[in-house]
Amino acid sequence: MLQSYRFHFVLCILMLGMTGCGGAAATEDLPKTAPVAGVVTLDGKPLVSATVTFVPKGATKGVECVGFTDDSGKYTLSQIRGAAGAPPGEYRVVINYYVKSDGTPIKIDGSEAPANLGADEALPPMYSSFTDSILSAQVSDAGGEFPFELKSKGKK
Repeated sequence: MLQSYRFHFVLCILMLGMTGCGGAAATEDLPKTAPVAGVVTLDGKPLVSATVTFVPKGATKGVECVGFTDDSGKYTLSQIRGAAGAPPGEYRVVINYYVKSDGTPIKIDGSEAPANLGADEALPPMYSSFTDSILSAQVSDAGGEFPFELKSKGKK
């Protein structure tokens, strides 16, 4: 449950960043980005309606970059203020996958908190926690493809 509250807090911060009063000047202050995309699978099958977040680590400049998986598990990243891609650097990667009590996936678009939609995080903290995720990525100046092959219940 604590995991869910952390995600809600981060989601609120992301929403404030997207609706902030910075306008075009705010985007100009962000570092240049490179195209970043990939596919997320769970037990070898595409993970549909998941949220993929690249969180800058160490000296990496910029803000969180977010993408949503489609029916084939493919995502493309954008900075929370709209620029496509991610700045070059090191990232912790967090993947969230919310489902209803019947297992139906819920696409999170930021308009409503997952808990308000009756959603629960279906992935283990080793993938879905902003503090404990073991997933990472190193984005080069050219960007790249970053596939993530997840296992149920965190099995390696």
